[in-house]
Amino acid sequence: MSSHDVPLTLLDPEGGWINAPVHVHDLRGRPTLLYFWSELSKTNQEQLPKIKALLDEFVPKGLQVIGVHVPMDGEDLEHALDTNDLEAIVKRMGFRHPVAVDDGSMERAYGVEDVPTFLVYDGFGILRFRESGPDPLSLELRRILDRLTGPEANTGAFAP
Repeated sequence: MSSHDVPLTLLDPEGGWINAPVHVHDLRGRPTLLYFWSELSKTNQEQLPKIKALLDEFVPKGLQVIGVHVPMDGEDLEHALDTNDLEAIVKRMGFRHPVAVDDGSMERAYGVEDVPTFLVYDGFGILRFRESGPDPLSLELRRILDRLTGPEANTGAFAP
């Protein structure tokens, strides 16, 4: 199994959680979007309006979203793990979903090499989509989310 096929197994991040902790058993039966980001990433800052629109569309349809804030190369780890600072940033960004404050272990476990990175899992915890880089909000991501939150999502008719 490559690191790109990692099952949905959340770790307990060193920095803790913002908004609420998440356990894997809480995700059973729900499609889940893991969104790896960093406050220091210019790309993340530019993508924020699109990301908010995507979440506003799919969360009411049953999508579980978990943000994972990761430290950037060269960033002071103490700053990256400062939950007070990050909580203010998450609030300012309007994120209400759980956000893991990662020390780099989740980033490594999920094979994330760039931010933003989106990993989409179906209700059975199977990775259905992975995308990262400067413009990860592709039409393919939207199609997968439509299929996982649409009428055929609970019929077993989903095929990768």
